Amino acid sequence: MERTNFTRINKNYHETYNDGILYFGSIKVLKNAKKEKIGESIEIKGKRNFSYVNIRDNDNIEADSLGYTIDKKIRMPLSPLPQNIKVKLNDSDDIYEVKKRDTDDRKNIYLYLQKVSNKKDGVE
Repeated sequence: MERTNFTRINKNYHETYNDGILYFGSIKVLKNAKKEKIGESIEIKGKRNFSYVNIRDNDNIEADSLGYTIDKKIRMPLSPLPQNIKVKLNDSDDIYEVKKRDTDDRKNIYLYLQKVSNKKDGVE
């Protein structure tokens, strides 16, 4: 019986990014009439398509040694992104901070995301 080689022969292979839309921007602090902080929202500056990626054990070990946790890992097409951005995935209310960016090839950028706590600093 002949062995089948399952490696990808087609060099024109392209990735798909169909898990959702990533919205990125900066955080805007919401204040009441007394100028007290009552929450945060994200001011959208752009969007990109993305795909979820499995978080490897090595990723978690590195994050633990640097003092943060990885809540989500995503892949998107290689494109310029501003520094110090906050991220929102699809229509979720959760806001994420980009803890690490990684590009191992010239097609994708991998973002390691940590959920930002949405505390109201004692205001109830």
